Amino acid sequence: MFRLAMEHSAIGMALISPDGTWLKVNKAICDIVGYSEKELLKIDFQSITHPDDLRADLTFLEQILAGDIQTYNMEKRYFHKSGRLIWANLTVSLVRDRAQQPLYFISQIQDITLQKKASVDLLQDKQEMEEFAYRLTHDLRSPLSSMGCLMKMISQQISNGDIPSALKTVQTSHDGLTKLSDLVGSVLDVSKVKLQEESTQPIDVSVIVCETLAALSNMENFERLDIETRFEYIGTINTQPYKFTQIIDNFISNAIKYQDMSKTNSFLRVLTYKLNQEFILEVHDNGLGIDEVYRKKLFQMFERFHPAASVGTGLGLYMVKKSADLLGAKLVYAVPENGKGSIFRVTLPLDNISPLTLPDSEIKMSQPFVQ
Repeated sequence: MFRLAMEHSAIGMALISPDGTWLKVNKAICDIVGYSEKELLKIDFQSITHPDDLRADLTFLEQILAGDIQTYNMEKRYFHKSGRLIWANLTVSLVRDRAQQPLYFISQIQDITLQKKASVDLLQDKQEMEEFAYRLTHDLRSPLSSMGCLMKMISQQISNGDIPSALKTVQTSHDGLTKLSDLVGSVLDVSKVKLQEESTQPIDVSVIVCETLAALSNMENFERLDIETRFEYIGTINTQPYKFTQIIDNFISNAIKYQDMSKTNSFLRVLTYKLNQEFILEVHDNGLGIDEVYRKKLFQMFERFHPAASVGTGLGLYMVKKSADLLGAKLVYAVPENGKGSIFRVTLPLDNISPLTLPDSEIKMSQPFVQ
C-alpha cells in the first residue's frame, strides 16, 4: 500500500539513506527535478541542492538523527537538470529499525516555484507602487504649487496694466500645464500596460515600424534623420500588439528626441532578424547615448538622462520594461563599436513566432555590437 501510494502520489516522495543518496523516488519527484529515476539513484540530494540552503538542510538532518526532533519542514531550492532553480517545500521524517538505528529518511517534496515567484512579484509590485506614488506625488505637487503662484502673478500684472509680462507668465503657465498633461498621460499609459488585458495576435512588425515612423514624423528635428529599415525577418510574430507597439514607439521616439545636435546629421536604423530560434528587433542611432554610470538605472521609473535635450516624464523606458516583462521578451541596451549613440534590442522567444520565416541559411546578420 505504501509503495502504491508513493508511486501514484501527486507530490514528490523519496526514501533517502542517512548519507544522502536516493534509495527510492517516485515519478512526481523526477518530474520536479527533471532527472530520471535511474539518474537520481546514482547521486545524492546534496548534489542538486542549492549551496545556500544545504547547511540548514543538513543541520535539520543531524537533529533528527540525534533524536532532538521527529520531523522538519523547510523551503529550499533544487537545481533542475536543465540548470534552472526549483523552489520546493520539503518535509522530512526518519524511519528507524527495532534497535532504533536509522534506516532511511522519508522526504516529501512539493514544487512551489510558481507560488514563490508570485509572492516575490507581489512584493516587488507593492514596493514599486509605493515608490511610484511617492515620486508621482512629488512631481505633481511642485508644478501645481507653481501654477497657483503664476495665476496670482498674472492677475497682478493685468491689474498693473503690464500686459506683455502677463502674456509671458501665461506662456510659462501653459508650458507647465503641458508638462503636467504629459505626466498624467504617461501615468495612464503605464496603468494601461500593467492592467489592460490583451490577447495575443499575429502582427507584421514591418507594418508596425512603418506606422510608428509615420506617426512620429511631426516630432521636432525628425527631418534631420537619415532613416533606414532592414527587415530581414519575413512573416508575422504572435504577441500583444499594444505592448509591443509601445516598445517600438519608445525606442524610435527616443532616437528622435535625443539626437546629437552637434553632428551635421543623425541616423536611425531599425533591423529585424531571426537568430538562435529567436526574433530580434534592434533600433540603432548615433545620438547622445547613455553614459555608463546611468545604465543600471536605464529602465527605472522617473529617470531622466538628458533633461537639457528633451523634457520627458522619466516613465518611457520603465513602461518599455513592463511591456517586455509581460510579453516574455528580453531587453538589451548596447553601445555601437565606435562608442557613439545607442542600440536598443528586444528579443522574443521562438514560441511567439509564426512559422512563416526565412530559413536560417537565408538570414543576413545585422552589424555586430558591443553589449
